[in-house]
Amino acid sequence: MAAADRLSALADDLLQHILSFAPAKEAAASAALSRRWRPLWRRTSALNLDSRAYRHSDDFFRHGEAALGSRLRTPPRRLTLFLVERAYLVGDTWGYLMDEDAEPAYDARIPGLLADPAAAALEELRIAAEHSYPFMYVPPLSSLPCAATTLRVLELHHCDLQPPAPSTEPSTCLAFPCLTDLSLRGCTYLQGYLQAVVDAAPALTRLALVDVTNKPPKLAGSGKRDRYEESKSFNLPLRLRSPTVTTLVLETNDSREDELEESRNIGIQLDMPSLRSFRYKGFPVKLWLAPPMPGLARVNLDTCRREKCEPVAAMLASFSSTRVLKLHLVAIEEIISDPDEDSSNQNPGEATILPTFPNLKLLEIHGLFKYRNNNTALALATLLRACPALSELRLRLNMASNYHYNRKTEEREAGGPFALSVERFKRLGSMCAEHRDDVELSAVSDLPDPFTYSCTFGCLRTSLRKVTLQFKYSKEVNCFQVQFAKFLVENAMVLEEMHVEDGDQFWPDHLWDKLARWRADAFRRKNLPDTAAGFRVYQLANPVEDPDVHY
Repeated sequence: MAAADRLSALADDLLQHILSFAPAKEAAASAALSRRWRPLWRRTSALNLDSRAYRHSDDFFRHGEAALGSRLRTPPRRLTLFLVERAYLVGDTWGYLMDEDAEPAYDARIPGLLADPAAAALEELRIAAEHSYPFMYVPPLSSLPCAATTLRVLELHHCDLQPPAPSTEPSTCLAFPCLTDLSLRGCTYLQGYLQAVVDAAPALTRLALVDVTNKPPKLAGSGKRDRYEESKSFNLPLRLRSPTVTTLVLETNDSREDELEESRNIGIQLDMPSLRSFRYKGFPVKLWLAPPMPGLARVNLDTCRREKCEPVAAMLASFSSTRVLKLHLVAIEEIISDPDEDSSNQNPGEATILPTFPNLKLLEIHGLFKYRNNNTALALATLLRACPALSELRLRLNMASNYHYNRKTEEREAGGPFALSVERFKRLGSMCAEHRDDVELSAVSDLPDPFTYSCTFGCLRTSLRKVTLQFKYSKEVNCFQVQFAKFLVENAMVLEEMHVEDGDQFWPDHLWDKLARWRADAFRRKNLPDTAAGFRVYQLANPVEDPDVHY
């Protein structure tokens, strides 16, 4: 029995939307299905030309020209090009490698595709080239017909950005009057040219730079070209200015030792007074915001690739006006000290001074902490004291691997999970229900000294209403995460809800049935009004990433 044709039941508009994601070769093949399908692929808003599907570049260009030629009546708004090396490089790669004096030649048919009349009104252009350093594709940015009229989104992958040779294009210049979104991934650019591209886009609002590299200009008379010349990471230094950019994304995955040393003195300099959202992923660096950016409301820092570089706390000093702060750290202790150094004797007054975040409403922290390290509590206490108006706290805390902790837990579990369960059953079975609760609840100790004076936490008195705590299964009931959860429910006066995901463990050790009782007992001891009726605990059985909340 033949399967039902469900696609034919869909409306033409939906079918066109589906075809807009298919490569042009496959989209055109859909015309053979039936008379109804013949015009659909020509009416799609997107055209995808992928050279990976062709063994010979001549076939790719012939089909690309035919696809564009068939779209003159309904020109596409979005064009995507994926170029393998044989599609854009004229000649043999090995020949260029052997002849150091030979400059690579690029196929002129690619600019021809981009200059086709059907592409003159493009709104979105994406070019992804095969990663083939040093022979990366050089897109003709200064001669795109759509750039001066309609182009709003430009995305380049593994391309080399450089100005055209004056002898070949003397009358062309960069101009992107309508461009609002620029993304570069794995690209290289000639020193100073990135700023020229940004300056040519007066309406630019979003800029994303992922693993881009800065190439110094070639000195006159330098001789043969060095195809393996070292390129510097984009942020050493990165100096960018734009009066219109509101969203900035910077990511880097690699660095050299000398760059890490330079990061303490050079780093990133941004002149973007309209910036509202900033995301940085990489090693911590020195950061200058000049002039200040009072409208910066959302900051996301992922410094999981920490090496010999700027302390994380120094980066936080630039974001005192933000309303949302998300941190992904190698170690929680980075907030106040160098986690590679032993500072267990450090006094609270000696901690790194953080700025006050008077507008911060949402704080999210993902990171590891060291086993029985005093700086863990000190780091969180220091950060909470700096957030007097905090209303939501999200924590994903896991303990870093520790030899002594692992040995101790191995000794406890020598008899296996069954023996451990029998031990717990006997221990709990010998108690009456009331005494059992007393033992289980009192097994968690208080946090160390940095949290002793809870009255110094302004957010606990007046604003903190929601907490999300996620951590993997801990073999100790009296672990830091549980201690911190206990501290919050006992001292956050206006706390309304706590979401907990504490892993897969023995049922009496779960937090969800203890938190409300800890809160009620603490309020009773302090002679405070009972707020248990307005406090709720939620167990996160299937934790997912929470969507961004706009504060």
